[in-house]
Amino acid sequence: MAVTVPVGSDLSIRRSAFKISGTKAPGETCHIVIDHGGNVPYWEGQSYGVIPPGENPKKPGTPHNVRLYSIASSRYGDFFDGKTASLCVRRAVYYDPETGKEDPSKNGICSNFLCNSKPGDKIQITGPSGKIMLLPEDDPNATHIMIATGTGVAPFRGYLRRMFMESVPKFKFGGLAWLFLGVANTDSLLYDDEFSKYLKDYPNNFRYDRALSREQKNKNGGKMYVQDKIEEYSDEIFKLLDNGAHIYFCGLKGMMPGIQDTLKRVAEQRGESWEEKLSQLKKNKQWHVEVY
Repeated sequence: MAVTVPVGSDLSIRRSAFKISGTKAPGETCHIVIDHGGNVPYWEGQSYGVIPPGENPKKPGTPHNVRLYSIASSRYGDFFDGKTASLCVRRAVYYDPETGKEDPSKNGICSNFLCNSKPGDKIQITGPSGKIMLLPEDDPNATHIMIATGTGVAPFRGYLRRMFMESVPKFKFGGLAWLFLGVANTDSLLYDDEFSKYLKDYPNNFRYDRALSREQKNKNGGKMYVQDKIEEYSDEIFKLLDNGAHIYFCGLKGMMPGIQDTLKRVAEQRGESWEEKLSQLKKNKQWHVEVY
């Protein structure tokens, strides 16, 4: 059930927001740790709503609209004490197309509030919310195919920490987790150290494929996007889906048309109807999409 945490509650920033993207990344992405004191528990795959401080300029006297952010930690949080939640936030900055200079008056209000946060800063949240991206745990040996662009990797970080970093008595993961992450370049990779460690420590249970659009080329010589990586491994992916694998998508909504076109083309090459296959995946609750 959704819980609204009022202003002046115990919620605060546990540690300063810190940059997790490199200097050559197009844009700045930050990791924020919120201290909820154990009062706003959540599950992997859920979201918090954040209401930044100040008034809504379009509705004077009222607060800003809620911004939803996928939670980027497992239910135990980054400190494993069950009292924090982490967010992965790209700072929204506006540059004037004529001057090329930043215009702070048009910058994203909530993302800049979060990326500038310091320990002890108060934060108003709503939630947690969301069911579509919840990690199914009824079968610890299931296959989970995760496809993300940019900060859409947030819920998958939570999944993978639960699978590989934590010692969870009731959940011993023995299946396959396969992450596809699409970003602009190497400096844009998020949580890459964590994912690379899982790859080293759990080679039979984790696969990790990166699509770097400004550094890699697809088979046709164009930019490498996440759908190109999906096509590269399409035979394996379709076989895994036929055997009950779950597939998840998270990121900007613009990612989905290209991915859907690729999957449709691959299905037709295999002599299948993508519409029928997609319908069956949804019916079986294998298809999970959260885009924004």
